Amino acid sequence: MKEQLLIHEVIDLPDEFDIKDFKLFYRDIDLLRLSKDYGTPLRFTFLPTIEEKINEMKLYFKEAIQKTNYQGSYMYYYCTKSSHFRHILQKAIQSNIGVEISSAYDIDLIKSLIEDGNIKKSTKIICNGYKTSDYQAGILSLIQQDHCSVMPIIDSKSELLHYLENLSNTTNLTNLTIGIRINLSFLQTYPHESRFGLSPDNIMSHYHDYIKANGQVSVTTLHFFNEKGLNTGNEYWNVLEEVIRFYCRFKRINPQLTTLDIGGGMPFRSSLNDTIDLSLLVRQLISTIQNICLEEGVQEPDIITEFGKYTVAEATATIFKINEKKQGDRVDWAIIDGSFITHLPDTWAIHQEYPVFPINNLKQNYKPYVLGGLTCDSADYYPNTIDRGYVMLPDTDNEQYITFLHTGAYQEALSGFGGINHCLIPSPKHIIIDRDDHEDLQYTVFSEKQTSHHLLKILGYQK
Repeated sequence: MKEQLLIHEVIDLPDEFDIKDFKLFYRDIDLLRLSKDYGTPLRFTFLPTIEEKINEMKLYFKEAIQKTNYQGSYMYYYCTKSSHFRHILQKAIQSNIGVEISSAYDIDLIKSLIEDGNIKKSTKIICNGYKTSDYQAGILSLIQQDHCSVMPIIDSKSELLHYLENLSNTTNLTNLTIGIRINLSFLQTYPHESRFGLSPDNIMSHYHDYIKANGQVSVTTLHFFNEKGLNTGNEYWNVLEEVIRFYCRFKRINPQLTTLDIGGGMPFRSSLNDTIDLSLLVRQLISTIQNICLEEGVQEPDIITEFGKYTVAEATATIFKINEKKQGDRVDWAIIDGSFITHLPDTWAIHQEYPVFPINNLKQNYKPYVLGGLTCDSADYYPNTIDRGYVMLPDTDNEQYITFLHTGAYQEALSGFGGINHCLIPSPKHIIIDRDDHEDLQYTVFSEKQTSHHLLKILGYQK
């Protein structure tokens, strides 16, 4: 920790940041110069972060497995819905991971990566989500082509029956390995009814009725996902215990069951003052599974995770320029040259917080501001959480830039990358930063700032 910075509280800057000449640097990148060279709003992705995050989590699991003498293995998967971009998938796959997909068009994405040589025969693909007929057909096509290892996660009885029917009618599809998602609504403590997966009773009955005597189908994986994500609260661990106990119950009648897919939810740093120790969280996860299996007399499962936000969020930042500062009756406003609804939709949709820093003028005194977006919508402001009502910016009339960190998950997809946005606010320029073979930084413009011609063409005003 080399520097401290006042945002809405004093924070210690992590090692990847530095302050030089009262300007903020990220991994030796001058963010003020970057902002002026490429213009704002600007989104930049630093690809080496993806590999760092994957290897960090692999190490946490490796150490936890070794320290507890856990008998199962660990496999890291990246879920494409967090960010579908080719440069993201290419970088992630280089770290020898699996890929989780969730829709029919993801099949074509996987086929494209196969054609490019990015996905190998050994690459594991998990197919989650509700399966439309196109999605089911794509899954079977991938399995039959045998370019990679594909496993559908059953979400409904009709999906299971569809695959069984194709096994009977297709000569070149002789066996199928599947997983099943457990619906968490059976838990009295689960907060609401879930539409995902099958109940424990249905899993057991479908196994007896359709799978047990069918030598072509193997159920190797039980999948669950707690939308609250991994955390230190009792709720997550209570859900985990119930799922593990059902895993043990299912394992007793289905010896082919070997794997528990715990889904995603590993936290990313939404605040640089986060105190959660991810290595201890992983250790607790491994120990909990191990202890319950020991009580039940069942072999520990191999573990799969599907980390999306954790993988990509911290690889991307979004930079804005302050257009104007306005004095209000109760708060002072700093108007950015973009929109939170358009560029960072999670800030208003789910009140997501991100680390936000001023980039320049860091020797000035600080003053609290609420950040306002360019749209005419009253919800277009930040921060909008109950416990945090402002950000601290340098008290100056000089040109001011700010950066929102860790914005690499879901924001382009939710805002409709390349499409029409609220009040016709254009999508920002997006650049990719990577290291070459000599460890020198390479800058590539992935997409330019959206033009009015492009917007009008989408709307039918221009051909």
